[in-house]
Amino acid sequence: MYRNLRTEGVVLSQKNFAEADRLLTIYTRDFGKLHALAKGARRPKSKKAGHTQLGNWCKMLIVRGKSLDLITEIETKRAFGFENLSVQKAVEIYHFLELVNLLTAQNQKNIQIFSLLVNFLKKLDGGYDYKLLSAVFKIKLISNLGFFSAENLKDSNLKVFLKFCEEKDFDSITTKIDLSEKNHLKLSLFLDSMIENAAERKLKTSRFLNG
Repeated sequence: MYRNLRTEGVVLSQKNFAEADRLLTIYTRDFGKLHALAKGARRPKSKKAGHTQLGNWCKMLIVRGKSLDLITEIETKRAFGFENLSVQKAVEIYHFLELVNLLTAQNQKNIQIFSLLVNFLKKLDGGYDYKLLSAVFKIKLISNLGFFSAENLKDSNLKVFLKFCEEKDFDSITTKIDLSEKNHLKLSLFLDSMIENAAERKLKTSRFLNG
């Protein structure tokens, strides 16, 4: 049976499909991660074209099909980093998208993950310090998904730091923590290694961020 899904979500990935279509992976508020086809989205005059870009936070209507779900309506709520988008900012945005795409399963609703992604994309677009922002995002993401808990670590400064990041909101964290470039790199490598082990896949974007 077909049914209509009206929701909002962030476009995690896209790839060309057939002659003029675009197959999207979307993390939705109400249904978790979905794959859906935007028919005709690659045509120059398509009304869907501008709304199906990576990182777009959109309202949409999805019709569930036997083999492929179809996006029949889509409207951008916010295109993160669309204005004055540098290469560095694009990679930072795509890194967040890749992390969520890599670690989440299809059709498993988790509104905390949706809220985490949207809120941290807003902060990234708002010019917050990327070093701390990315570290806290990763910690909260893997903690929420059950891949990690600071409680399982031996007592150390790292355990205190990770537990603090797990439990506190980002604005509270920024008043207490200032990551140096050296510590950020070490932490990024540690977290990325944990994420790659959990996903059993390599992160494509991390090599551009970590050099």
